[in-house]
Amino acid sequence: MLINFRVENFRSFRGEIEFTALATAERQHRERVFHHAPGKLSVLPITAFYGGNSSGKSSLYLALKFARHLIVRGGVKPEDRIAREPFRLDPACMLAPSRFGFDLLIDGRQVRYGFTVTHEHVIEESLELLKADTYRPVFRRTRSGSKLEWDPTSFKILKLESEQDEFVRFKGRDTLANELFLGAVRGRNIPLLEEVGDWFKNQLVLIDPHTEFRPAEFNLSQIKAFRSYCLDSLARADTGISQITNEPVPLDAVRIPKEIANKIINDLESGKENNVILMRGPDRTRYMFTREDGVTKAYKLTTSRKDSAGNPVLFDIADESEGTERLIDLLPAFYELTAPDTGKVFFIDELDRSLHTHLTRKLIEAFLASRTSESRTQLLFTTHDPLLLDQELLRRDEVWFITKQSDGHSSLTALSDFKGVRNDKDIRKSYLLGRFDGLPAVRSFPTPSPELASAVE
Repeated sequence: MLINFRVENFRSFRGEIEFTALATAERQHRERVFHHAPGKLSVLPITAFYGGNSSGKSSLYLALKFARHLIVRGGVKPEDRIAREPFRLDPACMLAPSRFGFDLLIDGRQVRYGFTVTHEHVIEESLELLKADTYRPVFRRTRSGSKLEWDPTSFKILKLESEQDEFVRFKGRDTLANELFLGAVRGRNIPLLEEVGDWFKNQLVLIDPHTEFRPAEFNLSQIKAFRSYCLDSLARADTGISQITNEPVPLDAVRIPKEIANKIINDLESGKENNVILMRGPDRTRYMFTREDGVTKAYKLTTSRKDSAGNPVLFDIADESEGTERLIDLLPAFYELTAPDTGKVFFIDELDRSLHTHLTRKLIEAFLASRTSESRTQLLFTTHDPLLLDQELLRRDEVWFITKQSDGHSSLTALSDFKGVRNDKDIRKSYLLGRFDGLPAVRSFPTPSPELASAVE
């Protein structure tokens, strides 16, 4: 689980900002708050981030995406630059490093991981483990100029076998200056280090409007229970869709450029790719290519509705509205979110993109209804939808505002930080009246002058 996240000097964040998923003393919706007795933790299952356009909501998402990529990337070369994005409106920040920090709960253990980077080097990287209410170092590396130093206590807390201990110390000397050590040892089954690396690789799921999480066409062919869940959800969403399926199509009927189709076929036949390749056509048509019993086959994602006589009528996914397609793309994520034993952290940027507010709320309600005090799955999302600002749906500590300040940097504030917000208060009205942060300072747009209008003509 994600307990805290800190970032400094990245995109619109200049100074350090910190998000925490720790619950306050609020009594509302206590039944869904996860309680970790050994660490005396109460962790929230959901967080909504509000803010105007260009306020920094996507910067928060991209900060997590950058950190995850830096940890899980492979094949690092000495000449590779670290693709960080410092705060650009302060010249001093362009030269200063960027910092990232995480407090995580993994398999019942609390860990603190962080790193500091420039475009060229990892300046600092550390991992700590909570023991007896105190964070104790697992490893720590720091760089000063061209000199790299390791804390002498590094790895002692792990009590490794001699062979593993020898390996991590060798790898510490061998890790590139532009590479994170946690990423360098991922896959080597070093106790704790492997679990933390695996959390970023497999437990942190990031979804933006252009990202697909286990696309529907893949899930339809792999998971029988998902098909039922998908059809039930589409029916409850009043889409009129009675069936969704991967329809077989001849390879020569696939509407994508011929050279791309040929490459897919060649890659499948040569074994360069897995047995499934997904592809979108230029008209939003979606295809799945597979290699079955030595034969390459193509399938097209289709929906169907019933006509007045009760007969099925097929539709390409391209015939559906963007909202319906967005819902279909989100269903695999919410299928996993509502599963009892997922334990993942999902961050969805622009959850409400192309969705009606009632539909967005129903998705959230379904997730929250599946949570108990033992559930470990978390949902974080950015949104513009003020109708979700309802204390019957969200606790005050589950709502955060991202605000762009006058000098261009973003700040982060929880609704629970504002005084005098009773649990029966209409927070939606107060938000729209500007009594909280996260509301854009929009002024009336100009009316074109007659001179400008005539010039355009």
